[in-house]
Amino acid sequence: MCLLPLFVHTAVCQLKLALSAIQKKFRSAPRPPAVLLCVSNPLAPACVHAIMSAGWTCHRVPRLRYVDRAARALDASAVVTDRIASVAGWPPGQTSGPLPFVLLGPPRREADALNAGAALFVPVPIDTQTLIQGLSRIVNSPALKEPRVAADANGLWLDARTAQVRVGDRPLVLSPRHFSVLHELTRSPGRLLTTERLCSGINGIRPMTPAALAVCVSRLRKLLRDAGAPDCIETVHCLGYRYTLSAADDTGSGHGAPWIDPLTCL
Repeated sequence: MCLLPLFVHTAVCQLKLALSAIQKKFRSAPRPPAVLLCVSNPLAPACVHAIMSAGWTCHRVPRLRYVDRAARALDASAVVTDRIASVAGWPPGQTSGPLPFVLLGPPRREADALNAGAALFVPVPIDTQTLIQGLSRIVNSPALKEPRVAADANGLWLDARTAQVRVGDRPLVLSPRHFSVLHELTRSPGRLLTTERLCSGINGIRPMTPAALAVCVSRLRKLLRDAGAPDCIETVHCLGYRYTLSAADDTGSGHGAPWIDPLTCL
């Protein structure tokens, strides 16, 4: 009998999700960004109030395993959860996106949250201003608005809207931090991006130190190399990093189709 409220709550959430998917299908007017909320009941009222007061829609998700389905149905922009351990043990690439995660928890769990790939950590008790400011950076991130639909000369295919990356036919599973750094580099091929710019909290990701950035770039190089891409991230000593395109594109022997950036096709 004690499990009845849980079953009722899950059924109500599933019904709301189905109704929202139907509204999405038949609604032509643009709607505000959606944020998925998967937190314990004591934290839910403050989160819902803050998110709704910012003009966004907030949808409760009873279990993290429902996030993938909810994200597709609602075109969600972010997930807010306090289940740090669950996110850390989640198989990479399980969510559609993957969506950026905002993790809530006691201050001592901040390191665990960032290691789990969180885009933002908000300590409990919740500072609603910090939560909304962080969500604003995520929702307004260029990565959600600038999809790329073709592979570049290195064979790298990057879809900024869904945060999916492939090298040829091999998908790459990246954390939000690694994806944001790679996306920022590939937006300006051949151009030097300073360490200060890459460390400044791009695309809603929490700012990091130069040492953390160096570790991130080293990990990206290994992942790209293991997937068969050439060495394309160049270090400019004491200044920053540069994404370079393979010269094979000039001879037509590069991997995949020529790279197309829709922002330059005017």
